[in-house]
Amino acid sequence: MESESDKKNNPLVSVVVPVYNGESYLKQSLDSIVAQTYQNIEILVMDDASTDTTPAIIESYGDRVAHHRNDTNLGQFGNVNKGIGMANGEFVCVYHADDIYKPEIVEREAQYLINNPSAGAVFCLDIFIDAEGNVYNQLEIPDMVSGGGPFNYQTILNALLTYKNVFLIGPTSMVRQSVYKDVGPYNGEVYGIAGDLEMWARIARKHDIGIIEEHLHYYRHNHGNLTQNYFRLRTEIAGHFRILEEHLESGGLKLATNESIKAHHAHLAEDKLMVAINYYIKGELNNARELLSTTGIAELIRSPQIQRVRLSVLYILLIILCRLPRIRYVANLFNKRWHGGEFSH
Repeated sequence: MESESDKKNNPLVSVVVPVYNGESYLKQSLDSIVAQTYQNIEILVMDDASTDTTPAIIESYGDRVAHHRNDTNLGQFGNVNKGIGMANGEFVCVYHADDIYKPEIVEREAQYLINNPSAGAVFCLDIFIDAEGNVYNQLEIPDMVSGGGPFNYQTILNALLTYKNVFLIGPTSMVRQSVYKDVGPYNGEVYGIAGDLEMWARIARKHDIGIIEEHLHYYRHNHGNLTQNYFRLRTEIAGHFRILEEHLESGGLKLATNESIKAHHAHLAEDKLMVAINYYIKGELNNARELLSTTGIAELIRSPQIQRVRLSVLYILLIILCRLPRIRYVANLFNKRWHGGEFSH
């Protein structure tokens, strides 16, 4: 029977792995998770009614993982919420089925939460890999959130306003089960793909956040995953801004610095410009003009956190282009520059 000392120093960690039609990369991900150095671990693979060979891949791991298959597709966050609800661990990780995890990530994160009782969640840094698994970059976080923390709500909020979310890496998260019960489930129906950021901001409002400055996770990009598909020709403002505006309106404004607010407005102006470019690519010039009318160069030059000169020139160019008939060659140049190919319509 496990003693109270064992429970305190070696708590059960639940790793929830949501997957849908993940046959291409699932084995690499699960191989890295079952090889963790931390021993007191349960792995719950949440198969969201996959139609490929995902179920067979999961079954090949036998009792090393628990296979839970949904009868119908619940969607990303519905599946995650179900997995968290089934988790038995004191600490809960939600890991991606297309990423790769270094053997010590669970051990490092669990030890962080043990050593820092005020921290409700902990994250680490990631290494960027392409579809074939080749490393091409790695995350470096802003000085504002360096040093490991734990960081309070004011620090996290100002960092999100200033830099957007380049430091709370969702698929590296380890959260106390008690914190998930405290703040409630992911709200993907309201916030869409930004549902994880909304969760981190919600946790930060009530609990400190830790960031381990070690690169313990390989984050796969450019392989047609949910995030990449969302950003391709997106014609809505990123959910990041809605979430931060809600936090500012509910008390966060008193905690925000002038510089972080300026940076937030500059990032929002940049996002509007990118959406207007997508409208232009798709030939929806009226929508592009209307969106551009809600921002301007004044917002783009407010903060050094964006490329002010380049974006200001782009803004002026787009204003001119949207007053002319759409130029297909220019639209294709835009599409190639930001989305990697020609637009076929």
